[in-house]
Amino acid sequence: MAFENNKPSIVNPAVNGIRDISERRAATISNMIDEAKKRGLDDAFAREAIYKYGADNGKALYNSLKDPTDFKEFASVFGTDHNKDLFEMETVEKTDETLAIDFHYCPYVTEWAKQGKKPEEIAKLCEITMEGDHAFAKQFDNLEFKLEGTIADGLPVCKLRFNKVNKINE
Repeated sequence: MAFENNKPSIVNPAVNGIRDISERRAATISNMIDEAKKRGLDDAFAREAIYKYGADNGKALYNSLKDPTDFKEFASVFGTDHNKDLFEMETVEKTDETLAIDFHYCPYVTEWAKQGKKPEEIAKLCEITMEGDHAFAKQFDNLEFKLEGTIADGLPVCKLRFNKVNKINE
């Protein structure tokens, strides 16, 4: 697994700058985990910190929506910010009950590969980093989030899936 498919197709100064910041963030995450390991610590601290970061981002989006319980409104705004070009996000399905997005590029994987991380290390770093995405989605009671595979696992894309959940009043 060499991550040869993880090549950006959108290249311009603005997107490159955002990717540089993301790569630095990825380096910080892996360096912190490496240093913690040298001190006999596990990666729980990183998982918890990234989870909190994702939850905070999810709350911010939740609070910005007119009706945060409206799945259609969520689907209309998710992935329309700077992250769209950063990760080369493609909406592959968007209905009243499903939002399926493929990420065609990951600057985190690019950085971890530059650092010389082995494929299994990159997959674990991705898993840790995705704690933020899981926490983000948990801020919305009306949706279920599934990660159906990642570039870090050797797939050509990361597959993020959101499905509407109908809550029954109890």
